[in-house]
Amino acid sequence: MIIKHPLIRLISILVIVSGILLILPVKIPFSISSHAQIFHGKEWVLTKDQGGRISASLYDRINGRTENYRLHQFERQDAVRFELNNTIVPGSFVKRGDTVGQIYSAQLRRDLVTLSGDLEVTRASLDLYKTGEKEAVIQEARNRLAYAKQQVEGHSILLERSKELHNRNLISDEELDIAVQQNRLYEIDILIAEAQLQSALTGAKDEQITYLETRIATLEEEIRSLQQTIDDYTYLSPIDGIVYHTFSQDTLALVGDPENYLAVIPVPFHYRPYIAVDQVVDLRIPGNNIAKRNAHIRSLGNTVRIMNGGQYFMINAIIENDEDNDEYLPGILASASIKTEPVTIREYFLRYIRPIFN
Repeated sequence: MIIKHPLIRLISILVIVSGILLILPVKIPFSISSHAQIFHGKEWVLTKDQGGRISASLYDRINGRTENYRLHQFERQDAVRFELNNTIVPGSFVKRGDTVGQIYSAQLRRDLVTLSGDLEVTRASLDLYKTGEKEAVIQEARNRLAYAKQQVEGHSILLERSKELHNRNLISDEELDIAVQQNRLYEIDILIAEAQLQSALTGAKDEQITYLETRIATLEEEIRSLQQTIDDYTYLSPIDGIVYHTFSQDTLALVGDPENYLAVIPVPFHYRPYIAVDQVVDLRIPGNNIAKRNAHIRSLGNTVRIMNGGQYFMINAIIENDEDNDEYLPGILASASIKTEPVTIREYFLRYIRPIFN
């Protein structure tokens, strides 16, 4: 039978050609199109919360974990301030170990002054107990004690005036704190002078010397521990990176690694069997004429998200390092094309129509 109608003839030819193509063993590329959001591979964030706590977190997005986390919480009665390094501005480059900011605690400073004064008093007592004194030295100790008391009396008057000025908001909290600490130092001088006089007047027993030596060791350890706490209040950048703009009032500093970028790509769940680690992803920023960049799939997410009424899972792809990494600002969106294994024409057709009937 000869088909004469042109339209029927054309349809017949298309059906025959389609049937031949579907059974051919030829394989063609199969790509999955989506979009990607770009993030730093590593990111260090310094933040504060409403309770006054300050925390620092180092995120390793490539491996999906938090490498480091620090949290500082302060006593309510403590006067605390945070100072950002004045060289830390958006766009500046910091090296690992550079100081980003410093916390100053008035309470810790007072504790350090008190412990240091107690240590000096105890050391003076030990020295005098071990050596003993003559009458001339005893008189000298009495004179030092009298002088120390005069210093306290004179400074106490100045301290009271400072408190009055502070109550009238004429001087700052820090200026009053300095005056209080200075007065405490003068009081410590009295304790040192009294200890020296007492040691000059009396002899020392072995038990007293042992006690003082033990006390000195304890104070030294407490001072080392306190100094370590104060040192921990200095925030150092754990990575080489660039300081980025932040528009959150709770974020004090944000440092990102400019050498490594990660693309996070949502993919319809029915494509999951066709995606594997190390597959190539072509990325392109819309409106950018620069040639597309390659990324390689690092990991596949193990959770499902509902997006636009469909089921999606996330994949992470590492962007190949390039001198044009500046194109990829954190948070920017790019088009993504995932290159899967080539498939036959029949399989290519089925992969597109299966979701329609599922």
